[in-house]
Amino acid sequence: MQTKIFLITLILTSIGINAQNTFPTNGNVGLGVANPSSILHISTASSGVSFETRFTGNAMEFNRSNNNASYIDKKDNGSLNFRMGASYITRMSILNNGRVGIGTINPDMKLTVKGKIHAEEVKIDLNVPAPDYVFKEDYELKTLNEVEQFIEENNHLPEIPSAKEFEQNGVMQGAMDMNLLKKIEELTLYAIQQEKKIKKLQQENEELKSLATRVSQLEELLVESKK
Repeated sequence: MQTKIFLITLILTSIGINAQNTFPTNGNVGLGVANPSSILHISTASSGVSFETRFTGNAMEFNRSNNNASYIDKKDNGSLNFRMGASYITRMSILNNGRVGIGTINPDMKLTVKGKIHAEEVKIDLNVPAPDYVFKEDYELKTLNEVEQFIEENNHLPEIPSAKEFEQNGVMQGAMDMNLLKKIEELTLYAIQQEKKIKKLQQENEELKSLATRVSQLEELLVESKK
């Protein structure tokens, strides 16, 4: 046993861990530390910067100087907290129900992030139908007068939550995107309707101009006939 310890010490010394390497009778192992406080306690120093790994109960600590520490704490229910910094601020949590929290220890969904997210692209699987049904002939499109009346009474668009509801419940991105797409499609139908009305009015206007020209011509003929 002593020979094995000597060989391990020799190897560690050769790779730069030349502080005290200890193997107390309590079963703890210390590499670069005289009094290991856990089963495995590693400490290497260089210009005052140290790295430590400690296993204490249900916790594991990584320490690279006091201002840059990390700590994994396993709760009795199986959940994990990942803590960082000198004051061990919790940065990430994994609950035993599979929920993951980043910036929060109480994730209310599979992934809860308290803060901003930067991603190249996000794909959302829909659990609501895409609103192409708006273009079907049997779709009952509200008249603009009905929409105007609804807005005057509720101060928001039909089928779109109010500002207060957004503040209280947040935004379900998939459902909201489909609702907004539905409103765009309805706006397209309104625009088509307005275009048809404009063309009809233009045609009627041309017909009125033609009729006015004919009336003017008849009046001129009447005047000529009276001479």
